Parts: sequence; structure tokens; C-alpha cells
Amino acid sequence: MILNFLFPHLMPGNFVETYASIIAAAHHLPESVIMARLEKVFGKPEPLPIAFANYMKEVLFSFPPNFGPSFQYYPLSAWTIVLLALRWTLLLLGLSQVIAWLMSVFLGVYLALHKNKLLDRALQPALYFLNSIPGFWLALMFIFVFALELKILPAVGAYSVFPTLSSVSIHLILPLTVIIITSAPSHVLVIRSAAIDIIGSDFVAATKAQGLSNRRLIIRVMRNSLIPSLTQMFLSIGYLIGGIITIEYAFDYPGMGTIIAQAVLLEDFPVMQAAFYVITIVVLLSNLAADLAYPFLDPRVSYVD
Repeated sequence: MILNFLFPHLMPGNFVETYASIIAAAHHLPESVIMARLEKVFGKPEPLPIAFANYMKEVLFSFPPNFGPSFQYYPLSAWTIVLLALRWTLLLLGLSQVIAWLMSVFLGVYLALHKNKLLDRALQPALYFLNSIPGFWLALMFIFVFALELKILPAVGAYSVFPTLSSVSIHLILPLTVIIITSAPSHVLVIRSAAIDIIGSDFVAATKAQGLSNRRLIIRVMRNSLIPSLTQMFLSIGYLIGGIITIEYAFDYPGMGTIIAQAVLLEDFPVMQAAFYVITIVVLLSNLAADLAYPFLDPRVSYVD
């Protein structure tokens, strides 16, 4: 919370000067007059210790946290702006990770069962290559190919005119595909590695000696491979959010990435602080969810003495 407060305030200048110059240039008014009016609405910039004390008070002792009104969307509060954007980011993040993880579980176990076969040898370098591609670069390539050249998919936005199911789904295709392509390879590699270790373990040899079918064997291998992959998925939420922010901005998707970029450019401190606060909470909750999911996947794990 300290860093969340300090980083925006360490930026040069302040929002009153920025907005006063923009409004004065647009309406051909004296900048001093505009600054005086803005200070009446938002208040004068306070010394850093006083501003920090007020910030902590409003965030910790009010619900929902009060970060103040957004400068660019006044009179809407920064918290309202962030919550409106968060639902789009969670839709993109949640849907992409469910699809990527389910695909990775089956592909990772399949490659482990066919270790060093032709498909396994061909896919390993391809997975490492895809894992190294920056998401924002791939997003720009997709926009150029599918939106500008082929003109088969929309390039920007979350919907056309109204947020109908068909419109939202069509606009989801490009950003969703980019996130799946850039996040799935790491899941596949982790699951493959875990499955190879499990296939070589004693309990698998005992399972084969019992005469169990290949289907039941694959199910057991798959279940025991989920724990490291689940850990990797939840712990990578912070990295994924960072990647999604750049992808959202590339597609002008109305999620956290777009509002954070706009807030940085226009020095909208309340929106920046509210957005970073929400991202921190999401990452902490994802780590907690990983811990709570362990006992359901592995009976040997228990939090009760």
C-alpha cells in the first residue's frame, strides 16, 4: 500500500497542471483561471505525509475503499471505474486460463506418455518458442492479419454497439486466442514434466501390476500431475495480469489495461491507486485459492492436525 501510494506521486508534475494546460488549450482560456477552478473541485495538492495519512484512512477504514473521484471521469469515483473495467479483465483472464489449462492437462499428459516420440520431439521446441513470444507483439500481429488484412474479426473494443452475447464473443476471439497461445505452453511443459516423474514412480508400477486398464492409469497420472500445474497457474496470475494489461491496451479492450494506461498518461492518481490495489487483492486471493485447492487434489495434504 505504501508503494501503491508513492509511485504515482513520484511522477513529475501534478494532475492540476496537466488538466489545466489541456483545458486551456482546448477552450483558449487562461491557464491560471482553469487551475483555480480545478483546485476548488479536487482540492490543492497536499504535502506528501498528509496525503499519505488521508490515503491510508480512506482505504483502510471505509468500505468500499475510497480513492476519491477520478480526474478524467469526474464525478465518478475511481473505485467505480476500476470495478467496471475489472469485470472485462476477469472475463478475459478466467476464460482464457480455463481453456488453456484444460488443453494443457490433456496435451501434457499425452506428451509424457509418448516421451521422445516424434510428436513429443517436435512440440517441445515449438512450446519453448511460443512461451517466449511477447503477448503485445502477437496481439499486434493478429490485428494486422485478421482485422486489417483479412477483415474477418474486429480489431478493437469489447462489443460493437451493444454488449450482446454474439458481439462480445466475436470481440473476444482475438485477445482470448493471444492469451491462450502465450500462456498455455508453460502449463503444458510443467504438466509434461510432472507426468513423466509420476509415470516413473513406484505407485504407477504397482498400478500396472494390478492389471488396471490404461484409461484408469491415465486418470491417475493426470490427477497427480495437476498439483504442480495448479500451483504454477495460480502463482502466475500476477504475471498473466501484467501480460493481459498490455494485450488489452493493444486491442483497446475496456479492461484494467486500458484504464491503467489512460490513467498513467493523464496522471489520474485515484484510478491508478484503485487499479493497483485491486490487482494486488486478486493476486493474493489466487495464491490463497491454490493453497485451499491442494487437499481436494491430494489426500495426503491436510491443514487439520
